[in-house]
Amino acid sequence: MNKLDKVKEYALSKLHTEVTAHDFSHSLRVMKIANHIGNKMTGDVDMEIINVAGLTHDIIDKKVAPNIEEAIRSLSEELLKIGYTASQMEHVLDIIQNLSFSSGKTPRTLEGKIVQDADRLEAIGAIAIARTFAYGGRLNRPIYEEGDKSTGIAHFYDKLLLLKDRMHTEVGKEIALSRHEFMKDYLRQFYKEWSLEDLEQDNP
Repeated sequence: MNKLDKVKEYALSKLHTEVTAHDFSHSLRVMKIANHIGNKMTGDVDMEIINVAGLTHDIIDKKVAPNIEEAIRSLSEELLKIGYTASQMEHVLDIIQNLSFSSGKTPRTLEGKIVQDADRLEAIGAIAIARTFAYGGRLNRPIYEEGDKSTGIAHFYDKLLLLKDRMHTEVGKEIALSRHEFMKDYLRQFYKEWSLEDLEQDNP
């Protein structure tokens, strides 16, 4: 088993019971999207760092880890045990500690910006809509109530629809555009069905 396979095994052990849409399948997609972006970049990109950061980014997230300091310590020890150098481990931690939208931070390195784009692309589009309502259900949030800023639909406006303009890479921007338009189409249809306007259109 190579080092990356061991990271996958570790990430799966930490995320397999996660039900807030920050599960292993999400981390695996972030890694694959980051790979797609990284492979299209000009210049030197450390793909190993991208892969490890993509797989582990939510292990230390407050939505997943009950004790963030302990999660960071455990992940650091695991990466060193697997065979990554202290420098590689620190690079991964620097990325994933500055990744989340709520932190308002931007990773310092190109690899970090690529992984942040990949994670944000997971928050735009069809899967993002599913993740939004899965997470909202976990927190007992209503789907929608007019004027209520804590609902699933409200989350589109406080995060999802903002991400298109916060991408770092040109590849990320291109992918974000089509996913963004899909979400706008979804919201238009949602409001039609919520108000039953679509029934009037179907039955003139």
